[in-house]
Amino acid sequence: MTDVNAIRAAQQDDGSFSTADLMTAYEDGVKELLTAVSGTSLDELRARPIPGKWSTLEVVCHIADCEQFLADRMKRTMGMDRPLLMGADGFRYPDPLGYQQHDLDEELRLVEITRQQMTRVLRGATADAWERTAVHSETGLITLRQLAIHAVNHLRHHVRFIEEKRQAISSTAVRVLHTPASPVDG
Repeated sequence: MTDVNAIRAAQQDDGSFSTADLMTAYEDGVKELLTAVSGTSLDELRARPIPGKWSTLEVVCHIADCEQFLADRMKRTMGMDRPLLMGADGFRYPDPLGYQQHDLDEELRLVEITRQQMTRVLRGATADAWERTAVHSETGLITLRQLAIHAVNHLRHHVRFIEEKRQAISSTAVRVLHTPASPVDG
């Protein structure tokens, strides 16, 4: 089930981003994601160190899938008159799409190329285009600007979860390394 309140919060425009700042944050999201997963082994990528939470690989796949539909929504908002944007429950994708078997580099390239193309498109947007609206099937009226803010906030939100997983993996490794040997272990 889609969390409509989380979506609304992610797209909230508090006016803190100038258009230039928004574009920089959107473009820099790729670097934030690459930094978050840098140096992670395949075992660490697939590990679920926090019970009930996705693996890092599943999070990256979720981001890649969401980038595709967020880019489509932004393009349709720019190119159509008040298009209907259907909600998508990306939280249902991991098992049916086999996220744990996906290739990390491919997923990262997908995020990178999607953001690269959309950055070029958005940088060419007129001031009026940023205020163009669409109707989201779950959250109602939304502007192009709010969609871009949502994309920035969504990626940052999930990068924090990746960092949390890395910390949990590090903490587990430290506990294992510092656990005193039992007499049987000699």
